[in-house]
Amino acid sequence: MNGRQHRFSPRGEMIAFVACVGLSLLLLFLPGDARVLVADRLAVVLTDPWSRLRGFSQDILRIRNENAELQRRVAELELQSAAAARELNDAARLAGPALDAGYAGDLVPCRVVMRQRGRQITMIKIASAQPVGWRVYQPVVSRAGYLGRVRQIVSAREAWVELLSAPDFALGVELERTGLIGILRPHASTIRVDMVGRDEDVVPGDVVITSGITEVRDLAGTPEAGQTPRGFPLGTVVSVEKPADGMFKEITIELAASAAVNETVFVVTSLGAGAGFGP
Repeated sequence: MNGRQHRFSPRGEMIAFVACVGLSLLLLFLPGDARVLVADRLAVVLTDPWSRLRGFSQDILRIRNENAELQRRVAELELQSAAAARELNDAARLAGPALDAGYAGDLVPCRVVMRQRGRQITMIKIASAQPVGWRVYQPVVSRAGYLGRVRQIVSAREAWVELLSAPDFALGVELERTGLIGILRPHASTIRVDMVGRDEDVVPGDVVITSGITEVRDLAGTPEAGQTPRGFPLGTVVSVEKPADGMFKEITIELAASAAVNETVFVVTSLGAGAGFGP
């Protein structure tokens, strides 16, 4: 649908016409050298500001795109560095082959364009500059750590992301120091790691990452679609309690990433063979 066209009034058109005719006649009657000088000055006054503004706008857009690409590359390098350190740690404590150490994936930078309103933000809307091969439950991360997963696809460039703070969110996690496996769930205003035995070794400061081996609910009959790769940082343990009548510890963590301040996030669109996002 075409937008409404704006036109000058007849009086404005007449004034513009007379001005153009006057400038044309003035240039015609001027000597050759003066004509060139006047035309040059008019070009500076009338067209140079517009050219400068257009060039400035193009530079801003180019720098913005370059910044997003640099952030994507830095995030990939940080994840790869953390994966290499994790492989050394796994080898030191003889971790079994069930845990897929290392990161392999493609990151697509996206901007946060909308946040769900309410007392607690549980969904954000993200947009990419280029079309994305969205899949439901693709991981969404920031440079600080794991944020959530794609929940609803809006278009080839936009999607809604379910955050860790969502009431029904659950994710398999690992305590990086010891390799203990648990389930991350929100509890009221806190985030906890459940299903860790009361006698296990957990202390404040322990780093929590995605485990890559545990999914806790049936994802519309396609469990492979919900698989999250191992190694994305989630947060650190801030408190550990051992209930007298409970079988499991009560572990509270502080999340590494927050959607309240992130403007650029990354969608993991490809996880390699066997990772669950193939065609």
